[in-house]
Amino acid sequence: MKPLQDLAVYDDADFYDQEFAARTHDIPFFLDQAVRAGGPVLEVACGTGRITLPIARAGVDITGLDIMPSMLARARRRAEEERLPVEWLEQDCRQIHTARRFALVFSATNAMQHLHDLDSVVGFLASARNALGPGGTLILDVFNPNMAKLCRLPEAPYHHKSVVDLDGATLDVQARTSYDAATQVLRFTLDYLLDGECVRTKKVSMRCFFPEELLALCRLAGLDVAQRYGDYDRSPFTSSSPKQLLFCHSQTGAV
Repeated sequence: MKPLQDLAVYDDADFYDQEFAARTHDIPFFLDQAVRAGGPVLEVACGTGRITLPIARAGVDITGLDIMPSMLARARRRAEEERLPVEWLEQDCRQIHTARRFALVFSATNAMQHLHDLDSVVGFLASARNALGPGGTLILDVFNPNMAKLCRLPEAPYHHKSVVDLDGATLDVQARTSYDAATQVLRFTLDYLLDGECVRTKKVSMRCFFPEELLALCRLAGLDVAQRYGDYDRSPFTSSSPKQLLFCHSQTGAV
């Protein structure tokens, strides 16, 4: 397996937490699934607990796993402030080690797309499968590749979003992208501008998973895909769907 790339973007957990504080539209989807599962639940690549903590607040037994100590430190602090009983695991998602077996394991918000090579992807899927209890469900959440976006030219920056920094100032985030079709990796350079001046730059690389490929990868890892949605509203998956949300179960006899 190749080393994970671009993890430095998660070193500043406080800024990350602030940057994505307004992202809430996906939380009801995962919260509903966690409540339905009844626990225990494992969130893989939980970050600072943006989704983990709302699930814990609902009284669900949940564990958060992440490879970044900085992110987990922030998550632990938030949980302690609210006295929420969350277990935190600092682990590589490709090699999950836990004696517990979970009714629900999920990886949200494109986190799986940090896995660029085949061994890493299958390693994660098989490891997550092994963490499932009898009848358990694995939910995968990745974007559906959009060919128009993949064809953007690196020399043509575009407005990606606006964020409020830790000091309350609004930053304009400009993005430049390049897509390597051979590796299926989409590379982002994000410049955070304050009054037109760049105050922070991030580089992020995301592996693109095409729909039929993702189904095949799941099968290769011993998983059956029971359901596939195109967005958090549970709309049917189509070629124009923004998301790929897969509900997977362990194949009978999978090792």
